[in-house]
Amino acid sequence: MANSSRPPIWATAGGVVVTAKGGYNGGYGNHVIIDHGNGFQTLYAHAEELYVSEGETVTKGQVIAKMGNTGRVYGATGIHVHYECHQNGRKINPYNCMP
Repeated sequence: MANSSRPPIWATAGGVVVTAKGGYNGGYGNHVIIDHGNGFQTLYAHAEELYVSEGETVTKGQVIAKMGNTGRVYGATGIHVHYECHQNGRKINPYNCMP
């Protein structure tokens, strides 16, 4: 999901932040992973800034980061959020995870 104005990134569901990392990180750049329980996790990558820490509990709709182009992204036109959903360690269709 792209947006050149670097808007906030919101958690699509409540849970516990299990990863909040800065740097390249295999191409994800600055990213957050939230564990929602029952084997369900969401990932938000390429953030400009992270606003949460590992171990923090977040709520649905809480601002967790600012959209950016860190990691394997090139130029200002690459500003976006890379969003993934995982169920029991397997990627699932992200449209099934969004509010």
